[in-house]
Amino acid sequence: MKENGIPVKVVTGTSAGSIVGSLLASGMSPDRLELEAEILGKTDLVDLTLSTSGFIKGEKLQNYINRKVGGRQIQQFPIKFAAVATDFETGKAVAFNQGNAGQAVRASAAIPNVFQPVIIGRHKYVDGGLSQPVPVSAARRQGANFVIAVDISARPSKNVGQGFFSYLDQTLNVMSVSVLQNELGQADVVIKPQVLDLGAVGGFDQKKRAIRLGEEAARAALPEIKRKLAAYRY
Repeated sequence: MKENGIPVKVVTGTSAGSIVGSLLASGMSPDRLELEAEILGKTDLVDLTLSTSGFIKGEKLQNYINRKVGGRQIQQFPIKFAAVATDFETGKAVAFNQGNAGQAVRASAAIPNVFQPVIIGRHKYVDGGLSQPVPVSAARRQGANFVIAVDISARPSKNVGQGFFSYLDQTLNVMSVSVLQNELGQADVVIKPQVLDLGAVGGFDQKKRAIRLGEEAARAALPEIKRKLAAYRY
């Protein structure tokens, strides 16, 4: 987008998208963002705990985000931003567009049974992917009038691999499939990187490949983006 002079005025993110989105909206350049991804290790974000609600606390993730955005509140970012989480009691999507950035991202990325739910105010929140896997409607509510969605969601598979993370991936995919289609239908352009084999939670060690696949998909979508933007503007 930056290379082609396409301005970004609003960023919304769910789960891993909220991590990337918060850093981008805070003013971090794409080149710096890529470097941060490459040097980031699992130990930078993972803090293990013995709990029936999740074996990762999420405090490291919260502190990492707050450190990288310079301790600023979401409303202080140069680009409008919202992290989408799911209210644990109601199942409804909640977009955090102000307040503690790290806490909002932590809530948005709190994968059930992996991360502990995050308490904000009087409510518990879990991963936003359960209620709004690609937060197009949230972007509209934040003021976006032309929305480019990035869909890295997998679809339910008939061939589920063995192991905890394979079953977790399948569970999340089944739970979000219907709401995903509704969200994507509200986007002007959908970019879908071919990253399904990386898995929703098991592809941490393939970051460089994921970045390359994302860039390839975005470049392939540029003609459609430019055509629709031109028609929208004129």
